[in-house]
Amino acid sequence: MSGGSIVFPYGSWRKGQRELAEEVRRSVSEGELLLASAPTGFGKTAAVIYGLLSAEAERVLYLVRTVNEIDPVVRELKRFGARFTFLFSARRMCPLMTSEGSLPSVEDFWGNCRIARAKGVCSYYEELSSLDEAEVAQYVRSRPVISAYRLAWDIAKFKGACPFFALKGLVEDSQFIVATYPYLFKEDIFRSFLEPYDYGDFVAVVDEAHSLLNIHSLHEYRVSQRDLDLALKEVKEYASSARDFMAWLESVLEKVSRLKVSRITLLDKQPFLEGLDDLSVVEDVVETIRTRKAEEALSLSGPSGIGRVKTISSRIYSWLSVLVRDDSYLFAEKDESGMLWLIATPLDPSRVVKEPLEKVKAAVLLSGTMPSTKLYMEVLGVSRSFKFVDVNLMYGARGFGRFFTIVAADVTTAYRSRGDSMYRLIASRIAMADRLLPGLKLAVYPSYEVMYRVVERLPADVETIVETRGISLDEVEAKILARDPGEKIIINAVAGGKLVEGVEFVDYEGRNLLSTVIVVGVPFPQPDDYTRKHLEVMASRIGVSNARKLVYLVNPMIKVRQALGRGIRGPEDRALYILMDYRYLRRDLKEVLGMPYHRVVKGAEDFEEAVKAARSRVFGG
Repeated sequence: MSGGSIVFPYGSWRKGQRELAEEVRRSVSEGELLLASAPTGFGKTAAVIYGLLSAEAERVLYLVRTVNEIDPVVRELKRFGARFTFLFSARRMCPLMTSEGSLPSVEDFWGNCRIARAKGVCSYYEELSSLDEAEVAQYVRSRPVISAYRLAWDIAKFKGACPFFALKGLVEDSQFIVATYPYLFKEDIFRSFLEPYDYGDFVAVVDEAHSLLNIHSLHEYRVSQRDLDLALKEVKEYASSARDFMAWLESVLEKVSRLKVSRITLLDKQPFLEGLDDLSVVEDVVETIRTRKAEEALSLSGPSGIGRVKTISSRIYSWLSVLVRDDSYLFAEKDESGMLWLIATPLDPSRVVKEPLEKVKAAVLLSGTMPSTKLYMEVLGVSRSFKFVDVNLMYGARGFGRFFTIVAADVTTAYRSRGDSMYRLIASRIAMADRLLPGLKLAVYPSYEVMYRVVERLPADVETIVETRGISLDEVEAKILARDPGEKIIINAVAGGKLVEGVEFVDYEGRNLLSTVIVVGVPFPQPDDYTRKHLEVMASRIGVSNARKLVYLVNPMIKVRQALGRGIRGPEDRALYILMDYRYLRRDLKEVLGMPYHRVVKGAEDFEEAVKAARSRVFGG
């Protein structure tokens, strides 16, 4: 598709769209990095695609945070008639291993998938050999998009083929590959599934690019004391000759038993690596165990049994793979049940993004909440020429939707004020909002602890969904869709958690169901070893002042903006935002948050009157 033959698929351009498209064209043509700030609903996806097509970009890797965010990109690509495919978690689209409703771990999925393919017991994979790629391309690019999930599952249902490898097979023919972050920012995934291409073969587009400030968390891996114990039993049963690995597991379990942990605690990782000279030995042990378990499952249950094979030792291997990195750190933490976890994680985002963003042909980083450009580029550590464009400031671009913001200035989750009376006060305000306002509501908290303390004080007649560490996103979405019209539910979630980032609160027609977002407190980081080490690591590279601004100001306000952004997803959406903490009146927080406050209230009567006024103004009733 040449630049002269591109047709913008809408009747007219919105203010700023044509200018953004031209900035994308120029940056891609010149091999630059473009930072673009654009409001939600402005239409940046269509503008960016037009610019990429105008630049005749040969191959584009268009990256989004979650699978749900693939859908709007695919819809726009269809309107342009572009050649595309999309990739997300293979295990979430596998018809063989999810046939009984359970979802294997990442490690179990790929290990079992490899065995199933090698033994020829996956009929969906076998069907690929007789599948016409042109037919798959036509199927994917011509069908109406309800969701990437649905389209992937339809390949299995109607073509009888493996959706993941069918979609992967279209990479060579595609100008656009729409994928989730790991396909660029996890090198092993990039190398495994986008071969034979290298970074330099792609123009990269990163949506919600403010998330790159915390991209190191993509590499975080945790194992529990129970995982270690089960792994030891597993090795004894299935790989009894692996004495060195057994001795290492026993040594780690002994160290863990002596740990005294009240909150997240930094550990010296070297003692936990003693006795492990070669990680490939552990990998071999894991494969031995998996092969033996797979043979048992196949003999008992046939091909369907392969999905039930669980190899706990593979979790230990994945954790070790992170722990041995020279930029990783080890922390210990106890969850709400008292289970102890060992967490291996890097802490510097530059170690994740620097190489790919410096090696791609060009990059376009998009965000509606782009922080200070200077700080942003320092944090990412990317040294290539770049340009920053704020389409709102420079071209008068505007987003869609209508919102009203209330600040409740008589409550706070500041540590010195926490206690039964404050939690009861917050709960009473949330209950009042639920009583006065229609529809689905999202209440977002700074931590699990605060969330549980508030939720347990809500009246019994308030219907809730409460996030837990192991909550199923599918389960939450199913409960939301199963509710009666008009039924009120408060979804209680943690800022930056999976319910804020991973669930689309929409009906079967794609309409937003969320009408109210309540942010309880300010999601400042906990004063623990993790925060202190993160500050230390970042300060060593970008300076103490910038590190403190990143950790204590920019990152918390990005979490707030992400939560509020769930309320308005389309041009017809209306939302009420309630910020429940007097600290939102601080000048520095308000400046970074960058949104107007319509009412500041104190006291129950003032709050009730403001909510009623907002209801009338926003919802018309």
